[in-house]
Amino acid sequence: MIIGYGAIAVCVVLFIVITRSQYPLDTAVKYGALLPSRVKRGEYWRLLASGFLHVQIWHLLMNMYSLYSLSSLEGVFGHGLFALILLASILLGSVLSVWLGDENTITIGISGGLYGLFAAYLVLLFKAGLLQDQAVMFSVLRTLVVNLAINFMPNVSRLGHAGGFIAGFVIAMIML
Repeated sequence: MIIGYGAIAVCVVLFIVITRSQYPLDTAVKYGALLPSRVKRGEYWRLLASGFLHVQIWHLLMNMYSLYSLSSLEGVFGHGLFALILLASILLGSVLSVWLGDENTITIGISGGLYGLFAAYLVLLFKAGLLQDQAVMFSVLRTLVVNLAINFMPNVSRLGHAGGFIAGFVIAMIML
């Protein structure tokens, strides 16, 4: 779980740095928050950096709990595939947000990567035939409902979530 715990550590350290500043949102922009207008001007590093930034404690705690829970997949997928799914999912979520989103919206958080890991987990369960088990299916459906509900909250990047899910699904279908 080196990659999962490493990502958690990076997110927590950046959160501390950002929230200790006088203007946390400005600091998040300085450290790589996703701003479509800036990405379109060549600041492509923001497509990935934004995934490791959080400004609100509830956002950090929710995402870190989810990443911690999904980190057990690293033992199943291996470090390389786990990292590929996480990073590619953050990246595709950011690309969709830039391509289809509002030009002036600031986007941060690792949830695109989390949606990608969850999609890969679904592919794993499907390919292993475990979705036929009622307890597994109930657990998956419960998680899906909660995550669909989250997408209706204000200030949530639906495009980031969708892009992450698509990336995780496609990579898992090819690699598993």
